[in-house]
Amino acid sequence: MNPELLWQAQRAGKRALLLHGPRGSGKTSAVLALSAALSARGAAFDGVASPRLLRDGQTVGYWVRHLRTGEERLLCSTEPPGLPYGRFFFRPEALAFANAVLARAAKEAAIVVVDEVGPLELQGGGFLPGLQACLSSQAFLVLTVRPALVAAVAAWFGEGALLVPVAGAPLPPP
Repeated sequence: MNPELLWQAQRAGKRALLLHGPRGSGKTSAVLALSAALSARGAAFDGVASPRLLRDGQTVGYWVRHLRTGEERLLCSTEPPGLPYGRFFFRPEALAFANAVLARAAKEAAIVVVDEVGPLELQGGGFLPGLQACLSSQAFLVLTVRPALVAAVAAWFGEGALLVPVAGAPLPPP
């Protein structure tokens, strides 16, 4: 993803960039590419990405990766232990790690990336504590979200969010 889109959104007075697309469309790949570009430019950014954990071509979980350091934790998997939500078991220690990264980013970064905002966050869990710190900060936010949740997440920003579809072709269902 070209960071110029981010700069254009900021110049237009937007507070956030919402990258949206279905599961497997390339949202995480887009934020990883954006993070690499921001790092190369020396931008003050931070945040988390959630790359898939694949086994035999099937999604069996997700990692949570600190974008600035590359440090990772197993966020969730289809097998316990963890807090059950949908078909996954979420690791409390990984959620705490991600929320600590986001809380620190809210204080220190000009741009914060959160991949992804999903049903768990909209119901008060997941990355929401760290995300709330970011929403209260002056940071510009780059969030990934699935199409069915775009309206709910965009409502957090009123007219302050630029909605950007991810152009990748969806992968087969997990």
